[in-house]
Amino acid sequence: MDTFSDAYDEKIRPLMDKIDQARAILSSSNDGIIFPNVVVVGDQSSGKSTLLEALSLVELPKGSGIVTRCPLVLRLRKANERRVYHLHSDHRKTQLDEAKLNILHYIEEETKKLAGNNKNVVHDLIELQVEDPNVRDLTVVDLPGIARNPIADQPKDIHKQTTTLIHQFIRQEGSVILCVFPANVDIATVESFTLAREFDPEGSRTIGVITKSDLASDNTVLAQQLLMEKPDVFQLKLGFIAVRNRSTDERISLEDARHREKEFFREHLISTLVGSHCLGIDALINRLADLYSDRVREIFPKMKHDIQKKLKEVRDQLEKLPPSLETASARLTKYYELAEFYIDKILKQRFTSSSDGRHPISLINNLHIKFKQFENVIHGQSRELFTDKYRVKVRDAMSACFGEQLPNFLPHPVLKRLIGEKLDQLWTVATLLINECFHKTMSILLENDREECHDDILLLKLLPLFRHIAIDYLNDKKQAINDQLKELIRLEKHDPYTLNHYYMDTITKFKDYLAQKRAENGVKKSSSSTTDYDDILMFDSVSNDDQAVQDMLVSIYTYWKLLTKRFVDYAALSLRAGCVFDVCSGTGDCLRQLPRKQTDFVDNYLAEDTFIRNKRNQLQQTKERLEKVYAILGGSFMTVNDNGTSINMASIVSDTAMTLDKLSEDLSRASMHESIGSSTVSQNNSLLERIPSQSLSTKTFTHLNGYKFQQTLIEDSFDG
Repeated sequence: MDTFSDAYDEKIRPLMDKIDQARAILSSSNDGIIFPNVVVVGDQSSGKSTLLEALSLVELPKGSGIVTRCPLVLRLRKANERRVYHLHSDHRKTQLDEAKLNILHYIEEETKKLAGNNKNVVHDLIELQVEDPNVRDLTVVDLPGIARNPIADQPKDIHKQTTTLIHQFIRQEGSVILCVFPANVDIATVESFTLAREFDPEGSRTIGVITKSDLASDNTVLAQQLLMEKPDVFQLKLGFIAVRNRSTDERISLEDARHREKEFFREHLISTLVGSHCLGIDALINRLADLYSDRVREIFPKMKHDIQKKLKEVRDQLEKLPPSLETASARLTKYYELAEFYIDKILKQRFTSSSDGRHPISLINNLHIKFKQFENVIHGQSRELFTDKYRVKVRDAMSACFGEQLPNFLPHPVLKRLIGEKLDQLWTVATLLINECFHKTMSILLENDREECHDDILLLKLLPLFRHIAIDYLNDKKQAINDQLKELIRLEKHDPYTLNHYYMDTITKFKDYLAQKRAENGVKKSSSSTTDYDDILMFDSVSNDDQAVQDMLVSIYTYWKLLTKRFVDYAALSLRAGCVFDVCSGTGDCLRQLPRKQTDFVDNYLAEDTFIRNKRNQLQQTKERLEKVYAILGGSFMTVNDNGTSINMASIVSDTAMTLDKLSEDLSRASMHESIGSSTVSQNNSLLERIPSQSLSTKTFTHLNGYKFQQTLIEDSFDG
């Protein structure tokens, strides 16, 4: 190469070629990758096509109305011989014979294939590669001209179609925007600048190209705009360039048009006002080529990193998708796996202690509070026995029985009836306790359960079913405990009965209390053997009644106290088991038995639906595209950290040519990327140097930071 620009292009060209190959794969997709572009935008008939002809030395369709109806990508590459290729979306490359083929007509026909015969705009690309000794390395995208109002058979939304397509290309930060407008048009009315300012408000990546300079009405105004020395002219950091290309109806060659342009500016008054760097197609080519080369060099590593990061995201999404589960046995196996996950990772977590900080109070603690409330309510009901009203009730009930049995014997029917009334009170409170305990369990069971599915699609599909099974189990358990406790109440109503010595001990305490009271001539003093405050209250309240009423009240109180103690404990034990301890195992049994009871429901739930199938296909296609692009950009098998940094694991993959020296070198390099301490690397290398080659094998390891990679392992034992 003879010049500095040629040498620079030679270094940048390989990067350009890789980017253009990547562009061909990703341009029609929405993968969110930023490409360096030179995007040409302008109104209809603003001179875009003739400008591109001068840049590319290729005849292009031009005329009034919308001629360009799909993006035209021109890859310009400096070469010793001129060749023109059509680059296809499937990566085929067809050379066009300019001696036999009219390129202009060829582009028109290709446009019809993509956009049809209507006047609408499409997003599909036509891509040409032009190799020529007289071009600089550059890739330019020509877009349809901005059509403000539909004419003839143009679509009514033609303005929206053209501006939407322009937005798609110029919004990318890597794009250099070439705003083209003729010299005889007021720049304030040029819509392409309005679109450019929307995405490039500071004008840091926009170049203004003034076409048809021979039609400028005021050369001084033109010079002021090119120089941008006055604050009232439009400002762009990349500046403006004026060109004079051939018009649509001129019949001269592109080479002759370029020579004529040079003569035009050499003789024009404006050349004395501005420098040559602002005039002519050569000035534009050099500025674009240098700028584009800088953008390529700047964007290439970021582009490679973005593709690498995007590839990791797509792989992660694919891993999160459920397996296809094409067979009934695979679906059944997956069902059992998800059912066990639901039991172990969701249900069991709801019944752990509160020490993990996830809940302010655990379910066990909550139930304990309910039990204490239940106990307090019963204790309050027991205080009824100390009242004058209840003593009158007992006296009247006993009076109705006098004469029916021997004196000094308690009337058993009265005791049974009064105990039965208290049992009815107890059952009313017990039903409230049962309802509240199971309601609390069900509310905790359903709390935020979707979040714990970790976006597992199949688990989320089965979650409503699992909830339903768990709730049904709890309702059955609630009914069973209700029946158990109700049965206890029924048994208690048969006849007052106990083997517990507490009953006779309390009766004996009362007799001792009365004897002591009589011995002390009515001075109330509790027996040293009586420690229960309620006992003392009871003894004092009945001590002035007649003997028979005293005996009946003490018997009712003593038996009631014993009865509630055994009932409260049994109720608490039953509810703890039903609301906490048996829930996971019981629900798990129901979930495991369900496939045997309903043989078709697993297939109905886990058969792959259209959404998941389409999602998998879409992600798989994106993954394949990104892998191809990453390979084109020079990438190898990479693992990307969550923070976006990467580590190359390709050199660690075991192969038949692996040696200890190479393995040590690769491990050291990987360790350096992972910021593992040098002392650890030295220990690993030192250890590996003493291992005989026959004791090595290849397996997959997971690094401490989560990376998975293949590494040679030691299988045979060795000393040290």
